[in-house]
Amino acid sequence: MAAAVTFHDKIGHERLESAVEPLTADQMRELLEGAVRETTRAAMGNGDVEVELTLCADGEMTRLNFDHMRERGPTDVLAFPLHEWSVDGSHSHLADDDGFLPPGAMLLGDVVIDVDQAVRQAAEGGWSVAEEMTLLAIHGTLHLLGHDHAEIDEEEAMRSLEREVLHVLHRRHHEVSWQPGSLFDRAGHAVTTGS
Repeated sequence: MAAAVTFHDKIGHERLESAVEPLTADQMRELLEGAVRETTRAAMGNGDVEVELTLCADGEMTRLNFDHMRERGPTDVLAFPLHEWSVDGSHSHLADDDGFLPPGAMLLGDVVIDVDQAVRQAAEGGWSVAEEMTLLAIHGTLHLLGHDHAEIDEEEAMRSLEREVLHVLHRRHHEVSWQPGSLFDRAGHAVTTGS
């Protein structure tokens, strides 16, 4: 499967590098790309997909959160899916009424991560910013694929997929000091879907 990630950096190279040190900004982008790739593989299997991943600061996230969710203040991550999905256990399938898809890679949507919020949450939790941002990328990508956590069985499916993806990333990325658990296990907060 080819999962392409298009990055939109709205915070700047130096600010990202400062937030994720000792990793470099390039290592962080590689880690996030791997997280998105593994998440799409785990949730939908093989297929050519593309995800837009935006890294922003509190100001941009506050605006997006209000414009799309009518919530005041920043949030950690928002997901903007482009397709309707049905979820069977942990696997995502395009909904029957989603319409015609052109050939080539399917654009799944946009995941927006607030790096400032990730820094705060990592400090509160006692883990690295790189790990927090990776968890947010996984969680947001699952929302692009129709996963939700409104019901306990939905949350369990998301938690299981997060752990599956993290297990793969733990083996590949020894430069990160990984802590056990998924986003649910950590802070009990959840990403919102901006659609």
